[in-house]
Amino acid sequence: MTVKQMIENKRFLEDNEVITTDTEGIYMRDFADTQVPRAFGFDNRTFTMNVYQYAHNPMELYKMNENQEHIRLEDYEAPYFEQALYKGIPMELRYNPTIRNLMMTGNFRIKYRGGSKPQYGFVRNQHNTLAEYADTFAIYPK
Repeated sequence: MTVKQMIENKRFLEDNEVITTDTEGIYMRDFADTQVPRAFGFDNRTFTMNVYQYAHNPMELYKMNENQEHIRLEDYEAPYFEQALYKGIPMELRYNPTIRNLMMTGNFRIKYRGGSKPQYGFVRNQHNTLAEYADTFAIYPK
């Protein structure tokens, strides 16, 4: 499903509550719906695992958000003793042109931050979260 289709056909919960995030083009889904079977195998043995699959295309999201006003990353600088360069950046700024230009250099990586979302069936693993359920993100050097 493309981002355009997701925007046109906004997902609804059983009680008809619209599932959205602050990021234009990323819509939260029930976590059970995000799982797709994928086969893994080696040494003539194959097994199938359910793995998470994004429903959005990052390049389309960059294009949708290219008219956003450029942000000042200095407002989100991490303290000098931390590994992250910038932290606590709201998800609504994830596809901002400033972030895109920074990521296109290939010298940085993004880690998403946020709590569990039990209303969507997403229980956060302690060391990571998914973009779809994140509240903020941090930028680290590679």
